[in-house]
Amino acid sequence: MTHATGPEDHVVERADAGPRAPLAIILLTLNEELNLPKALASIDGRAPIIVVDSGSTDRTVALAAAAGATVLEHPFENYAAQRNYALERAAPRYRWVFFLDADEELTPALWRALEDTIREDAVDGAYVRLDVRWLGHRLVHGEYRDARVLRLMRPDKARFHRAVNERVDDRALRVTTLDARLIHRDAKPLAELFHKHIRYAQREALAYLERDVGGTLDGFHLRTKAGRMIGLRWLYNQTPLFARPLIRSVRGLVLRGAWRDGVPGLVHSSMKAFWFPLLVDLFIYEEKLRRAGALAREFAPRGRDPDEG
Repeated sequence: MTHATGPEDHVVERADAGPRAPLAIILLTLNEELNLPKALASIDGRAPIIVVDSGSTDRTVALAAAAGATVLEHPFENYAAQRNYALERAAPRYRWVFFLDADEELTPALWRALEDTIREDAVDGAYVRLDVRWLGHRLVHGEYRDARVLRLMRPDKARFHRAVNERVDDRALRVTTLDARLIHRDAKPLAELFHKHIRYAQREALAYLERDVGGTLDGFHLRTKAGRMIGLRWLYNQTPLFARPLIRSVRGLVLRGAWRDGVPGLVHSSMKAFWFPLLVDLFIYEEKLRRAGALAREFAPRGRDPDEG
Protein backbone atom coordinates (compact mmCIF):
# COMPACT_ATOMS: atom_id res chain seq x y z
CA MET A 1 0.00 0.00 0.00
CA THR A 2 1.05 3.58 -0.67
CA HIS A 3 -0.19 6.05 1.88
CA ALA A 4 0.65 9.58 0.77
CA THR A 5 -0.20 12.83 2.49
CA GLY A 6 0.77 16.47 2.32
CA PRO A 7 2.06 18.69 -0.49
CA GLU A 8 3.89 15.82 -2.13
CA ASP A 9 0.47 14.47 -3.15
CA HIS A 10 0.56 16.97 -5.99
CA VAL A 11 3.71 15.47 -7.49
CA VAL A 12 3.01 13.05 -10.33
CA GLU A 13 5.38 10.33 -11.48
CA ARG A 14 6.94 10.71 -14.92
CA ALA A 15 4.92 9.13 -17.69
CA ASP A 16 8.05 7.55 -19.17
CA ALA A 17 8.84 5.59 -16.01
CA GLY A 18 7.81 2.36 -17.75
CA PRO A 19 4.95 0.63 -19.55
CA ARG A 20 1.55 1.45 -18.15
CA ALA A 21 -0.73 -1.22 -16.68
CA PRO A 22 -4.09 -1.78 -18.41
CA LEU A 23 -6.59 -0.69 -15.74
CA ALA A 24 -6.96 0.72 -12.24
CA ILE A 25 -10.10 1.07 -10.13
CA ILE A 26 -10.49 4.45 -8.40
CA LEU A 27 -12.66 5.08 -5.35
CA LEU A 28 -13.29 8.43 -3.67
CA THR A 29 -14.02 7.92 0.01
CA LEU A 30 -15.07 9.69 3.19
CA ASN A 31 -16.19 7.52 6.11
CA GLU A 32 -17.31 4.58 3.97
CA GLU A 33 -16.57 1.68 6.31
CA LEU A 34 -20.09 0.28 5.89
CA ASN A 35 -20.03 0.28 2.08
CA LEU A 36 -16.37 -0.24 1.23
CA PRO A 37 -16.07 -4.00 1.95
CA LYS A 38 -18.68 -4.84 -0.74
CA ALA A 39 -17.03 -2.58 -3.29
CA LEU A 40 -13.56 -3.99 -2.60
CA ALA A 41 -14.84 -7.58 -2.69
CA SER A 42 -16.37 -6.96 -6.12
CA ILE A 43 -12.95 -5.93 -7.47
CA ASP A 44 -11.66 -9.33 -6.35
CA GLY A 45 -8.00 -8.59 -7.07
CA ARG A 46 -8.59 -8.18 -10.81
CA ALA A 47 -7.09 -4.68 -10.97
CA PRO A 48 -5.03 -2.31 -8.81
CA ILE A 49 -7.06 -0.04 -6.54
CA ILE A 50 -6.50 3.67 -5.91
CA VAL A 51 -8.43 5.16 -2.99
CA VAL A 52 -8.52 8.96 -2.72
CA ASP A 53 -9.68 9.71 0.81
CA SER A 54 -10.70 13.16 2.00
CA GLY A 55 -10.26 12.74 5.74
CA SER A 56 -12.11 9.65 6.96
CA THR A 57 -12.34 9.24 10.72
CA ASP A 58 -13.66 5.66 10.67
CA ARG A 59 -11.98 2.44 9.41
CA THR A 60 -12.15 3.37 5.71
CA VAL A 61 -8.40 3.84 5.25
CA ALA A 62 -7.58 0.67 7.20
CA LEU A 63 -10.02 -1.39 5.12
CA ALA A 64 -8.57 -0.02 1.88
CA ALA A 65 -5.04 -0.73 3.06
CA ALA A 66 -5.94 -4.29 4.01
CA ALA A 67 -7.25 -4.82 0.47
CA GLY A 68 -3.89 -3.72 -0.97
CA ALA A 69 -5.09 -0.36 -2.24
CA THR A 70 -2.92 2.66 -2.86
CA VAL A 71 -4.39 5.22 -0.47
CA LEU A 72 -3.94 8.91 -1.22
CA GLU A 73 -5.18 11.50 1.25
CA HIS A 74 -6.35 14.63 -0.51
CA PRO A 75 -8.42 17.51 0.95
CA PHE A 76 -11.89 17.77 -0.54
CA GLU A 77 -12.65 20.87 -2.61
CA ASN A 78 -15.37 19.50 -4.89
CA TYR A 79 -16.04 16.27 -6.74
CA ALA A 80 -14.64 17.44 -10.07
CA ALA A 81 -11.36 18.50 -8.43
CA GLN A 82 -11.15 15.24 -6.50
CA ARG A 83 -11.72 13.11 -9.59
CA ASN A 84 -9.26 15.15 -11.65
CA TYR A 85 -6.64 14.70 -8.94
CA ALA A 86 -7.16 10.94 -9.17
CA LEU A 87 -6.86 11.06 -12.97
CA GLU A 88 -3.59 12.99 -12.74
CA ARG A 89 -2.13 10.47 -10.33
CA ALA A 90 -3.25 7.50 -12.40
CA ALA A 91 -2.31 8.74 -15.88
CA PRO A 92 1.43 7.95 -15.72
CA ARG A 93 0.83 4.35 -14.62
CA TYR A 94 -2.46 3.18 -16.15
CA ARG A 95 -3.96 3.28 -19.62
CA TRP A 96 -7.53 3.09 -18.30
CA VAL A 97 -9.34 3.88 -15.04
CA PHE A 98 -12.78 2.99 -13.77
CA PHE A 99 -14.44 5.18 -11.14
CA LEU A 100 -16.30 3.02 -8.63
CA ASP A 101 -18.33 4.61 -5.85
CA ALA A 102 -18.01 3.03 -2.42
CA ASP A 103 -21.70 2.04 -2.50
CA GLU A 104 -21.36 0.22 -5.84
CA GLU A 105 -20.35 -3.28 -6.91
CA LEU A 106 -18.82 -4.64 -10.09
CA THR A 107 -20.47 -7.79 -11.46
CA PRO A 108 -18.78 -10.63 -13.40
CA ALA A 109 -20.66 -9.52 -16.52
CA LEU A 110 -19.39 -5.96 -16.11
CA TRP A 111 -15.84 -7.23 -15.60
CA ARG A 112 -16.05 -9.10 -18.90
CA ALA A 113 -17.34 -5.97 -20.63
CA LEU A 114 -14.52 -3.88 -19.13
CA GLU A 115 -11.86 -6.36 -20.18
CA ASP A 116 -13.21 -6.38 -23.74
CA THR A 117 -13.47 -2.59 -23.95
CA ILE A 118 -9.97 -1.74 -22.73
CA ARG A 119 -8.57 -3.79 -25.60
CA GLU A 120 -10.23 -1.42 -28.08
CA ASP A 121 -8.00 1.26 -29.58
CA ALA A 122 -10.97 3.14 -31.06
CA VAL A 123 -12.64 3.89 -27.70
CA ASP A 124 -11.74 6.54 -25.09
CA GLY A 125 -14.49 5.95 -22.56
CA ALA A 126 -17.63 4.01 -21.74
CA TYR A 127 -20.95 4.70 -20.05
CA VAL A 128 -22.35 2.12 -17.65
CA ARG A 129 -26.01 1.63 -16.77
CA LEU A 130 -26.91 1.53 -13.08
CA ASP A 131 -28.71 -1.31 -11.33
CA VAL A 132 -30.16 0.43 -8.27
CA ARG A 133 -31.11 -1.61 -5.19
CA TRP A 134 -32.97 0.13 -2.36
CA LEU A 135 -34.79 -1.22 0.68
CA GLY A 136 -34.23 -4.74 -0.64
CA HIS A 137 -35.87 -3.96 -3.98
CA ARG A 138 -34.46 -3.49 -7.46
CA LEU A 139 -35.58 -0.18 -8.99
CA VAL A 140 -36.09 -0.36 -12.74
CA HIS A 141 -38.35 2.67 -13.25
CA GLY A 142 -38.49 6.26 -12.05
CA GLU A 143 -35.36 8.41 -11.85
CA TYR A 144 -33.07 5.49 -12.67
CA ARG A 145 -34.99 3.92 -15.54
CA ASP A 146 -32.13 4.50 -17.97
CA ALA A 147 -29.47 6.05 -15.73
CA ARG A 148 -26.03 5.96 -17.34
CA VAL A 149 -22.74 7.23 -15.95
CA LEU A 150 -19.38 7.67 -17.68
CA ARG A 151 -17.03 5.65 -15.46
CA LEU A 152 -14.50 3.97 -17.75
CA MET A 153 -12.05 6.42 -19.34
CA ARG A 154 -8.49 7.02 -20.42
CA PRO A 155 -6.96 9.14 -17.62
CA ASP A 156 -4.77 11.13 -19.99
CA LYS A 157 -7.78 12.25 -22.07
CA ALA A 158 -10.67 12.79 -19.65
CA ARG A 159 -11.25 15.73 -17.31
CA PHE A 160 -14.20 16.54 -15.08
CA HIS A 161 -15.91 19.92 -15.07
CA ARG A 162 -18.40 21.67 -12.75
CA ALA A 163 -18.09 21.64 -8.97
CA VAL A 164 -21.66 20.30 -8.61
CA ASN A 165 -23.08 17.58 -10.89
CA GLU A 166 -19.57 17.03 -12.23
CA ARG A 167 -19.31 15.61 -15.72
CA VAL A 168 -16.69 14.70 -18.29
CA ASP A 169 -16.88 16.81 -21.44
CA ASP A 170 -17.13 13.89 -23.86
CA ARG A 171 -17.28 15.87 -27.11
CA ALA A 172 -13.69 14.99 -28.00
CA LEU A 173 -13.93 11.42 -26.70
CA ARG A 174 -14.93 8.28 -28.54
CA VAL A 175 -17.44 6.76 -26.14
CA THR A 176 -19.60 3.68 -26.02
CA THR A 177 -22.18 2.23 -23.62
CA LEU A 178 -21.63 -1.13 -21.96
CA ASP A 179 -24.47 -3.63 -21.78
CA ALA A 180 -23.58 -4.89 -18.30
CA ARG A 181 -24.86 -2.97 -15.28
CA LEU A 182 -23.17 -1.54 -12.19
CA ILE A 183 -24.91 -2.37 -8.90
CA HIS A 184 -25.68 0.63 -6.69
CA ARG A 185 -26.58 -0.46 -3.14
CA ASP A 186 -26.01 1.80 -0.13
CA ALA A 187 -25.48 0.02 3.18
CA LYS A 188 -25.73 3.16 5.29
CA PRO A 189 -28.87 3.82 7.37
CA LEU A 190 -31.53 6.13 5.96
CA ALA A 191 -30.55 8.89 8.39
CA GLU A 192 -27.19 9.11 6.61
CA LEU A 193 -28.97 9.48 3.28
CA PHE A 194 -30.99 12.42 4.62
CA HIS A 195 -27.84 14.11 5.93
CA LYS A 196 -26.17 13.52 2.55
CA HIS A 197 -29.12 15.06 0.72
CA ILE A 198 -28.91 18.15 2.91
CA ARG A 199 -25.18 18.57 2.22
CA TYR A 200 -25.63 18.06 -1.52
CA ALA A 201 -28.61 20.41 -1.64
CA GLN A 202 -26.61 23.15 0.08
CA ARG A 203 -23.80 22.76 -2.46
CA GLU A 204 -26.20 22.79 -5.39
CA ALA A 205 -27.97 25.87 -4.06
CA LEU A 206 -24.67 27.70 -3.67
CA ALA A 207 -23.60 26.72 -7.19
CA TYR A 208 -26.95 27.96 -8.54
CA LEU A 209 -26.51 31.33 -6.85
CA GLU A 210 -22.88 31.69 -7.89
CA ARG A 211 -23.77 30.99 -11.54
CA ASP A 212 -26.49 33.67 -11.47
CA VAL A 213 -29.66 31.64 -11.98
CA GLY A 214 -28.47 28.46 -13.53
CA GLY A 215 -25.27 29.25 -15.36
CA THR A 216 -24.55 29.10 -19.06
CA LEU A 217 -24.88 26.70 -21.95
CA ASP A 218 -21.11 26.31 -22.17
CA GLY A 219 -20.46 22.76 -23.34
CA PHE A 220 -24.01 22.16 -24.60
CA HIS A 221 -24.42 20.01 -27.70
CA LEU A 222 -26.78 17.28 -28.86
CA ARG A 223 -24.21 14.75 -30.00
CA THR A 224 -23.33 13.23 -26.63
CA LYS A 225 -25.08 12.49 -23.34
CA ALA A 226 -22.94 14.94 -21.33
CA GLY A 227 -23.68 17.74 -23.79
CA ARG A 228 -27.41 17.06 -23.70
CA MET A 229 -27.40 16.98 -19.91
CA ILE A 230 -25.84 20.45 -19.80
CA GLY A 231 -28.74 21.73 -21.89
CA LEU A 232 -31.33 20.00 -19.71
CA ARG A 233 -29.68 21.30 -16.55
CA TRP A 234 -29.67 24.85 -17.94
CA LEU A 235 -33.34 24.58 -18.90
CA TYR A 236 -34.20 23.19 -15.47
CA ASN A 237 -32.41 26.09 -13.78
CA GLN A 238 -34.46 28.62 -15.75
CA THR A 239 -37.65 27.15 -14.27
CA PRO A 240 -39.16 29.11 -11.32
CA LEU A 241 -38.24 27.95 -7.84
CA PHE A 242 -40.68 25.49 -6.26
CA ALA A 243 -42.15 24.64 -9.65
CA ARG A 244 -39.05 22.54 -10.31
CA PRO A 245 -39.76 19.83 -7.70
CA LEU A 246 -43.30 19.47 -9.02
CA ILE A 247 -42.07 19.03 -12.59
CA ARG A 248 -39.48 16.45 -11.54
CA SER A 249 -42.08 14.58 -9.50
CA VAL A 250 -44.43 14.25 -12.47
CA ARG A 251 -41.52 13.11 -14.62
CA GLY A 252 -40.25 10.51 -12.15
CA LEU A 253 -43.41 9.25 -10.49
CA VAL A 254 -45.76 9.31 -13.48
CA LEU A 255 -43.97 9.58 -16.82
CA ARG A 256 -41.13 7.27 -15.79
CA GLY A 257 -43.41 4.94 -13.86
CA ALA A 258 -41.78 4.88 -10.42
CA TRP A 259 -45.07 3.58 -9.02
CA ARG A 260 -44.44 0.31 -10.86
CA ASP A 261 -41.62 -0.45 -8.41
CA GLY A 262 -44.06 -0.54 -5.50
CA VAL A 263 -43.60 1.30 -2.21
CA PRO A 264 -39.76 1.38 -2.45
CA GLY A 265 -40.01 2.91 -5.91
CA LEU A 266 -42.56 5.51 -4.84
CA VAL A 267 -40.58 6.53 -1.76
CA HIS A 268 -37.22 6.59 -3.52
CA SER A 269 -38.52 8.59 -6.46
CA SER A 270 -40.31 11.00 -4.11
CA MET A 271 -37.04 11.62 -2.29
CA LYS A 272 -34.97 12.05 -5.46
CA ALA A 273 -37.54 13.85 -7.60
CA PHE A 274 -39.35 15.97 -5.01
CA TRP A 275 -37.73 16.16 -1.58
CA PHE A 276 -34.16 16.80 -2.78
CA PRO A 277 -35.11 19.44 -5.41
CA LEU A 278 -37.37 21.06 -2.81
CA LEU A 279 -34.43 21.27 -0.39
CA VAL A 280 -32.31 22.92 -3.08
CA ASP A 281 -35.01 25.49 -3.81
CA LEU A 282 -35.56 26.18 -0.11
CA PHE A 283 -31.85 26.82 0.44
CA ILE A 284 -31.76 29.11 -2.62
CA TYR A 285 -34.82 30.99 -1.40
CA GLU A 286 -33.45 31.31 2.13
CA GLU A 287 -30.11 32.64 0.88
CA LYS A 288 -31.81 35.15 -1.43
CA LEU A 289 -33.85 36.45 1.50
CA ARG A 290 -30.74 36.66 3.64
CA ARG A 291 -28.84 38.59 0.99
CA ALA A 292 -31.78 40.89 0.33
CA GLY A 293 -32.07 41.57 4.05
CA ALA A 294 -28.38 42.30 4.32
CA LEU A 295 -28.63 44.77 1.45
CA ALA A 296 -31.70 46.39 2.96
CA ARG A 297 -29.87 46.88 6.26
CA GLU A 298 -26.81 48.22 4.48
CA PHE A 299 -28.79 50.94 2.70
CA ALA A 300 -31.35 51.61 5.44
CA PRO A 301 -31.43 55.11 7.02
CA ARG A 302 -29.39 55.29 10.22
CA GLY A 303 -31.29 58.08 12.00
CA ARG A 304 -32.09 61.63 10.93
CA ASP A 305 -29.50 63.87 9.34
CA PRO A 306 -28.79 66.72 11.82
CA ASP A 307 -28.87 69.18 8.94
CA GLU A 308 -32.52 68.31 8.21
CA GLY A 309 -33.66 70.52 10.99
